[in-house]
Amino acid sequence: MRIKQMFAVAALCVSSLLCAVPLKMDWKAMPEAPEAVARPFAGLLGKTMLVAGGSTYETAKAYSSKIAAYDVQQGTWTEIGALPEGIAEGAAVAVNVGSAVSADWRLLCVGGVTAQGATSKAFLLKVDGSQEALPEFPHGTLSMTAAAPWENGAVFACGLLNGEATNRVFTLTRKEGKWTWGELPALPGPARAQAVAAVQNGDQKSLVLAVFGGTITAEDGKPMADVKGWGYTKNFDGAWEWKPLEDAPVATIGATFQAIGDQHMLLIGGYNRQMWDRANRMLPADWQKMLTEAPAAFNWNRTVWAYHAVTGKWVEYGELPAEVLPRCGAAAALIPAEGKVMPKVILVGGEVKPALRTKAAHVVSFARQGWAFSWVSWVVIGIYFLAMVGMAMIFVLRQKTADSYFRGGKSIPWFVAGMSIFATMLSSITFISIPTMTYIGDWRYFPMVLCILAMAPVAIYFYLPFFCRLNITSAYEYLEKRFNLAIRLFGSAVFNIFMVCRVAVVTLLPALALDAVTGIGVENCILICGVATILYCCVGGLDAVIWSDFVQGIVLLGGAVTVLVLLIMNTTGGFTGFVDIAQSHDKLRLLDFRFLLKEPVFWVVVIQGLVSNLSSYTSDQCVVQRYIACTNEKKAANSIWFNGVLSVIASIIFYGIGSALYTHYFSNPGLMDVTMPKSDSVFPIFMAMELHPVIAGLVIAAIFAATISTLSANLTSASTAITTDFVVRFKPSLTGPQQVKCGRICVIVIGILGVGAALTLAQLPTRSLFDEFQKFIAMLTAGLTALFFMGIFMPRVGGIPAVIGLLANYVVCYGLDLIPAGSALATIKPHPFVYGGIGLVVCIIIAWVLSIFFPNTRETKGLTHFSRPQKEEE
Repeated sequence: MRIKQMFAVAALCVSSLLCAVPLKMDWKAMPEAPEAVARPFAGLLGKTMLVAGGSTYETAKAYSSKIAAYDVQQGTWTEIGALPEGIAEGAAVAVNVGSAVSADWRLLCVGGVTAQGATSKAFLLKVDGSQEALPEFPHGTLSMTAAAPWENGAVFACGLLNGEATNRVFTLTRKEGKWTWGELPALPGPARAQAVAAVQNGDQKSLVLAVFGGTITAEDGKPMADVKGWGYTKNFDGAWEWKPLEDAPVATIGATFQAIGDQHMLLIGGYNRQMWDRANRMLPADWQKMLTEAPAAFNWNRTVWAYHAVTGKWVEYGELPAEVLPRCGAAAALIPAEGKVMPKVILVGGEVKPALRTKAAHVVSFARQGWAFSWVSWVVIGIYFLAMVGMAMIFVLRQKTADSYFRGGKSIPWFVAGMSIFATMLSSITFISIPTMTYIGDWRYFPMVLCILAMAPVAIYFYLPFFCRLNITSAYEYLEKRFNLAIRLFGSAVFNIFMVCRVAVVTLLPALALDAVTGIGVENCILICGVATILYCCVGGLDAVIWSDFVQGIVLLGGAVTVLVLLIMNTTGGFTGFVDIAQSHDKLRLLDFRFLLKEPVFWVVVIQGLVSNLSSYTSDQCVVQRYIACTNEKKAANSIWFNGVLSVIASIIFYGIGSALYTHYFSNPGLMDVTMPKSDSVFPIFMAMELHPVIAGLVIAAIFAATISTLSANLTSASTAITTDFVVRFKPSLTGPQQVKCGRICVIVIGILGVGAALTLAQLPTRSLFDEFQKFIAMLTAGLTALFFMGIFMPRVGGIPAVIGLLANYVVCYGLDLIPAGSALATIKPHPFVYGGIGLVVCIIIAWVLSIFFPNTRETKGLTHFSRPQKEEE
């Protein structure tokens, strides 16, 4: 009983820390449309919404051919032309026939009903009102169809095919400039018409085509409203299939169904389910009498519903204001988010009751009703930063020699170096991307972390002696001693390119968090994070960076544990509910032993883990610089083991946060922000909208701790590599102060390049930065790993075979990545995580074969595993 009481008290405390702040919908009237129509072709092309055709009703139903354009920026309507004939009840989807860089939007229109009956015509409608004919629908006539974007075209389902309801699903896609009709597997269950459909990012990193409701045929032969939902998505094996979804909460007939943000779909309007079924069974006289009643008598859906494609949950998201009548068959379009402006939804025309159309047009915007993050949070962050500035000033006041600036004076305690390696390698990528990856996926990537422990003895026994005993400052000095100057310069250059890209990713992720909190814009947040870290690194040097890493690593872990506890406690059923929900939705799935190379199965993940960690702990200057900062070799080894244990513990926490985010939103779907722009925003938005101000401040401080620790490590390591491998190598007469000055200039240059790359990366549509970053690591650093491997274990390999093998590695890695989807070679294209392993093996084999013809002629004594340098005194 006492345990239950303690649990109840804890739950009460947690509820006081979590502050739910859902979004508020703001409805505003737009200028009325030129014509009152229902079920027109409609969509947004850039900054212009087109409304073409539609049915009218005065004394009888008729069909319009007019094309109206609404300028989103000017807020004005213009009639820009006409269709060849009046038409309504077809399907339309905005498609980009250009590229991501140079968009060219068209409205893809298919089927519909004219005065002569249903049609099979398809055409593209341009923003100026002109039309381009497409291949006609090959299966007869089609009307009342649900449509959604699909590949490079659209998908059509649940229409009237030749006048009869159907469960067949068709696609019209564009490949190499040619439009082609195709067909997907049939929708399960009975044939249906007038359903709604949308495509959104779903669970397990897969798209989902969601189809809901519509009408089916009842036992009496009459149409009957249905609420069943189906999703076409990938299963665990990577094959596409239809899966049942949670039933729609209301009838979807006539409703608009619009994808919004990264994971949601909004259902607005639609017939009342009971009224629909009753109306289809009325006598004609009763129906005519009913048409005389006011719109309110039809009780159409006034509730706006949101469907979350990741958790599969429906939730009420507000009501239509009193002055806005619910409608059916309205034209709808989404205005995407732009800068600080959140996305908006436009609704135009439609029916407000049977046989009564409206010209009314409204725009729906979203605003947060309150904000958990407040001045209290800023005070917490401010105290943290003042502490960090104070620490930096201690080191600024110290006399900076080249040895202390670049190597910390070889006086860093092993546990501090280990914590610094941990903080450097995990960073904000871990704090934000791993929870995101697990939230939309599972734990299948976790074995990568265990590979750190597998690589630790390899790094300690085979590699560490060379870095510690050769008295080097840059890891790439070894490459010159073992091979030649060109390979040293190449290795250092590749590392510095990698650092610029890593700075970009690491800067972007906390910028997403800060933007979610403050709303000042991702670009401004990138500049703030980047400039602050550049200044910090310029003045402090390696010793300041390592000691601040030690503090920031503790803050990082403390903030992560706090959030994990809060998320689990706010899941229905607490810890037991967390486990039950996560297990039943495959959020704790860890091992996948299928023998595949195209999916992130156990073998693929282990390959990536071994290659990336072998690279990190044997050829990454960020890590090597921390080895050589320890007082001796034994303590350097201790730092590696300490980092490995911390990394496994921290990864369990962060993977747990991802699963707990899922169970939290599964339990509380109304707390999710429907306008969330990217999956990587899910954790920052949770912190900004739901955490108590003090907790939010601590967690954001932890994110900045992770960011600063990694950025500072990246910048100081890149600065060390450039100064040592390029400047001092060719101008050894530079004094210690001159070297320090050069290092500080390099910090600024690398920082500026990284911030510029982050600003570019912020504009790219990437669902999971973790996946992209891991692929990038494998492709760019596998060659460096191969150089150090050949240097230590293959004394016969000299400079020429090493260079040729290195080039072969990059040709293979980038060649695999450039194989286009849908091509003949795509069937053998492996998962990106395998690229680095394949490139590494290719490099080593080719270099070994060439060494038979071009054997090494340089002296290798003390430079390979078979003749190590003398052990230092400890």
